[in-house]
Amino acid sequence: MNATITLPKMDFEPGETISGTASWQTTQEVRTAEVRLFWQTRGKGSCDVGVVAVQTLDLPGQADQRPFSFVAPHAPPGFSGRLISLVWGIELVLQPEGSVSRDIVIAPGRKEISLEHPEWLEMEDPSPTKRRMAQ
Repeated sequence: MNATITLPKMDFEPGETISGTASWQTTQEVRTAEVRLFWQTRGKGSCDVGVVAVQTLDLPGQADQRPFSFVAPHAPPGFSGRLISLVWGIELVLQPEGSVSRDIVIAPGRKEISLEHPEWLEMEDPSPTKRRMAQ
């Protein structure tokens, strides 16, 4: 399987549109094709994964190219720490061939939050209630 996910940029603000193109060429007939927006934890302990949105690509061919679009969620933001990180990604899943994925950043300021620098606790909450994250 030869498959790629193409994005014009790799970092996004919460609420921003994530648009790109999924393309593939396979030797087998593709039964189903999906593009997924997901987060996963990496680091010590078990890996957690959450699929936030799925876009099904109708009538996929063996060689195909399709646009996709998602809205970046407001939470959880991407972060990295000494023991654990939360990483966002886009995944193209082709059945029965397999999948490919690309890491992206979804966080305020389009920058992954570093748990080494706690100033992120002072950032304003983007929710309508406008409460402070740390009080």
